[in-house]
Amino acid sequence: MARFLRMLTFQVSLFARNSYFAQLLLTSTLSVLLLQYVATFSSGAQATEQAWLRAGMVGTWTMCAVSTGLIGFQRFQGTLIHHVVSPLGARAALLPVVGSAATFGLFAFPLAGAAAALLGMPLGRLNWSLVFAIAAFWLASLSMSLVIAALFAHHPDALVYESLVAAPLILLSGIFGLPPQLGFLDAPLRVLPLNSAVHAVSTAGSSPTFWMDMALTVVSSVVWLSVAAVLTSMAVRRAVQHASVDLT
Repeated sequence: MARFLRMLTFQVSLFARNSYFAQLLLTSTLSVLLLQYVATFSSGAQATEQAWLRAGMVGTWTMCAVSTGLIGFQRFQGTLIHHVVSPLGARAALLPVVGSAATFGLFAFPLAGAAAALLGMPLGRLNWSLVFAIAAFWLASLSMSLVIAALFAHHPDALVYESLVAAPLILLSGIFGLPPQLGFLDAPLRVLPLNSAVHAVSTAGSSPTFWMDMALTVVSSVVWLSVAAVLTSMAVRRAVQHASVDLT
């Protein structure tokens, strides 16, 4: 665990130094918050604490969406081959690389909270339930990021599909709710860890279903992590045994 944390810290520091990722975090988080601020101001409605939580979730997931091209980015840097042949094993070596996106994305929450406070928007009750819910959201984002990274590992231009992955999953996650006519999809969409995590963050400490949402998030995340492990093993096998995935 200590080794993993050191590797994750190192990868997050590299991730943060890239100006593209830093700007993406700022723009994706603040744009969503400002859009909600303008909407409530123009309509005369009262903003709620959900505004900054939505901005934090969108910012975090937008960062996770770059996982579509992270493996390809490592290939471009010439480091992918070293991860694959690492004595730790390819999965253990690549986990901090992909996990850096979800971890760096968590900065969207304090960023959204600080901006909301400056705009005079309410933050609501900041309690341990919310902290646990955000941690569950991180786990859900990480599990889905790993699956996405494994699916796009073979594609040399995977980064261009980033926006195609981010937007649909934001809509399906329920961050902005579902139209009434699509309400019947709420239960089936719980197979997405992000969906249950959004419910947990949105109702932290104020809903009797909070812990059920937390449990569903953890269970579905474990399932997605298992799928990611299988897909990664298949990709590595194709790369090493069949030379069907370019590593350099």
